[in-house]
Amino acid sequence: AAFLPLLRAGYRQVAQVRPQNTPRAAFLPLLRTGYRQVAQGLLSETFLEGHHVAKVNKSEEEEGEGAELSPEELQEILGTGGDFYGRLAASIAPEIFGHEDVKKSLLLLLAGGVERSPRGMRIRGNINICLMGDPGVAKSQLLTYIDRLAPRSQYTTGRGSSGVGLTAAVLRDPRSGELVLEGGALVLADRGVCCIDEFDKMAEGDRVAVHEALEQQSVAVAKAGVVATLNARCAVLAAANPAFGRFDPRRSLEHNLQLPAALLSRFDLLWLLQDRPQRDRDL
Repeated sequence: AAFLPLLRAGYRQVAQVRPQNTPRAAFLPLLRTGYRQVAQGLLSETFLEGHHVAKVNKSEEEEGEGAELSPEELQEILGTGGDFYGRLAASIAPEIFGHEDVKKSLLLLLAGGVERSPRGMRIRGNINICLMGDPGVAKSQLLTYIDRLAPRSQYTTGRGSSGVGLTAAVLRDPRSGELVLEGGALVLADRGVCCIDEFDKMAEGDRVAVHEALEQQSVAVAKAGVVATLNARCAVLAAANPAFGRFDPRRSLEHNLQLPAALLSRFDLLWLLQDRPQRDRDL
C-alpha cells in the first residue's frame, strides 16, 4: 500500500513522455531455458533491441546534381575521336595490356541488358561470361577489378566454395531454435555481379547448383521442411582453366575444358584466352 502512490506517480511521468523522447534501443536479457539457464547461474547475456531506425546519410539517388554528367564532362570523356564505347572499355583494368574485345564484353556485363516478360514468360536481361584459358593471362585480375568496380558484387573461388555456399543454406537459429535460410553468394549478389574464379575446380555436385541461377535467375530450396524460392538476378562472371593445365590446340574444345555442355550453353560469351609462346612477342 505504501508503494502504490509512487507507482501511480511513476506511471503518470512515463505517460507524459513525448514520442520523440522514447528510447531508440534497449538492453534486454537473453532468456535461456532448461539446463542452459541452470548452468548459466545468475549471469545472463544481453542483446540490444532497436525501437527506432533513423537514416543518417543520403543515398546516391538523393544527392541530385552530382549523379549526372554535365555536357562539358561528357565531351571531355568523348574526346576528339568520339569512340565512346572503346574509351569506356579501355578504362576497365587499364593496367592489363590488350584484351580489347574481352574488356568490351565486360563493359556490356556491367551495363546489363533489358529484361523481358512476353505473356508472363520471363527472359533474363543479364549477360553471363566465362573466361577460359591458360594460366597467366590475367583472368583473375579481370575478375577482381570487376568485383571492385561493380557497386554490388560478390567474389568467390570454386575450390573454396560449395553448392550450398553459392545458393542457400538452411541453418538453425541459436536464439529461437527454428530453421532459417541463409543466402549464398549468388543470392547476395542480386541485381549485381557474382565473380566465380577457378570455376573448373568445383566438384560436379556443387556445380549443378549453379545451373538454375544462370538461366532462371532464382534459387529454389527444399531442405528440412523449408521450401522457398530466392531471387538471384545477377550476372555471373566465371574464370576456368583447361583440364590439363594448358590449352592443347590439337584437341577439341570439349576435351580441353571437360565442362558439361548444359553448363556451357548457359553462358552467353565464352572467351578462349591462349598464351602462345613466341620469343619476339614475349620480349
